[in-house]
Amino acid sequence: MGKLKVLSNTFNSLTGRSARHNRALRDITDLLAEIQRFYSIYNLQEGSPKFESLLAKIGYAKFDLTNLAYHTRPMIKTSKDIKGEKISPIIDEISNELEDLRRALMNPALRKTHLRKAISELHKSVTNLQDKLSKIEYQ
Repeated sequence: MGKLKVLSNTFNSLTGRSARHNRALRDITDLLAEIQRFYSIYNLQEGSPKFESLLAKIGYAKFDLTNLAYHTRPMIKTSKDIKGEKISPIIDEISNELEDLRRALMNPALRKTHLRKAISELHKSVTNLQDKLSKIEYQ
């Protein structure tokens, strides 16, 4: 089994599959860091998010959410290069939840009813993605 693993690793290295895997893993990790930065700027950490900071800077938050959604959409395709776990459906969920959160901020009627739910769902998906990424190694 050891020789087969060495042969597989050599083949993946020569074809560039390992490089694509590592690049995709790094890009997804960078995306998670951007989302965590968004959480910290607007004081939305898990537990009991406080919306005062988010609502006080609502214009900046909308811009940041648009930027995050813009960076997340191409990651759906990029995440297919990661071997092992299926990451692309989770990235798609995160992209949709970022859009839902942005819509909830733009519409005052939705702001009161959907904001807490949208943030909670985003937290769940990000946690799920972090769990999946912790099982994957660089090659």
